[in-house]
Amino acid sequence: MIIVGLGNPDREHQQTRHNVGFMVLDALLELETGASWKTEFGVAWARLGQHWLIKPQEYMNVSGQTLKRFIEKKGIEWKVADLLIVHDELDFPLGEIHEQRDRSAAGHNGVQSIIDAFNTKEFTRLRVGIGDNRLYDMPAEAYVLQRFTPDEQKIITATIKDLAHSLHERLIAA
Repeated sequence: MIIVGLGNPDREHQQTRHNVGFMVLDALLELETGASWKTEFGVAWARLGQHWLIKPQEYMNVSGQTLKRFIEKKGIEWKVADLLIVHDELDFPLGEIHEQRDRSAAGHNGVQSIIDAFNTKEFTRLRVGIGDNRLYDMPAEAYVLQRFTPDEQKIITATIKDLAHSLHERLIAA
């Protein structure tokens, strides 16, 4: 399995709503003793047994090309059914998770970049709710770059921890 967390690489974006995908993969890697991130071909990556964890290190809107280049350079043999993308989702309440396959990008530029790069949407997505920007009367582009409030941080931290444990069990069982 290839698990890709979407986010933006800059330090200023590290704890923003848009980086939930990175946060989930970081929490997942922490569950593995001795595992650490390596950087190569524009991504941070780690191996958990036969599985790959990948965080593209270019901006989210070009994640697809970065991911494709890494897979090709590393010679990773894979099928689209092996690909799982973890990303933030404006359409769901904070902390709500939906797993979906073969769906459109629904306005998410990082997901659209992956669809475009691989010419398919038949991969699995874990859509992690970050709350609705309309509740704050804020454009989506600004909202996703905001940090969570202290109360929201408690919810998203618990969500990330639970999701990381769930993914870890899934990898062990695979």
